Amino acid sequence: MAVWYFAYGADLNKDLMRKRVGEWKDCKRATLEGYRLSFGVFSKSWKGGAADIREESGSRVYGAIYLLDEEQLRMLDRYEGVPNVYLRRKVIVKTDDGEVEAVTYVAANPKEFVKPSAEYLAVIQKGLKQHGYGDDVIRKIRRLAEGLGPKA
Repeated sequence: MAVWYFAYGADLNKDLMRKRVGEWKDCKRATLEGYRLSFGVFSKSWKGGAADIREESGSRVYGAIYLLDEEQLRMLDRYEGVPNVYLRRKVIVKTDDGEVEAVTYVAANPKEFVKPSAEYLAVIQKGLKQHGYGDDVIRKIRRLAEGLGPKA
């Protein structure tokens, strides 16, 4: 059975996703309303903060959805450290074609803020560009990565 996965961090990067799970069946740009992007997880492999999302009314997370099979989702679960680092959660995202039910990951024990490495941020920025996001969105993400608000 195929499942939509909402990516908002490093998994936005298509090259990285291909290395993690192979080819997906479909992929679309998507946003998640009522959540905000944060960097509240320390990652040894990225040498700094990793992306997380937190519920926040009036906020939006920019991302993409990938159509994966169950085995690919299990591979992601292992990579994301479920259930110790991240937890899988069902969400409703918006695409150009309407609303879609998807799964995503939220931090199991988030910190307030962990500054991400320049390398990690570059991976996210490349992913945003691959999905057609413009400089305005990339500026917002860079501000969040500095611990500032999302305003450009």
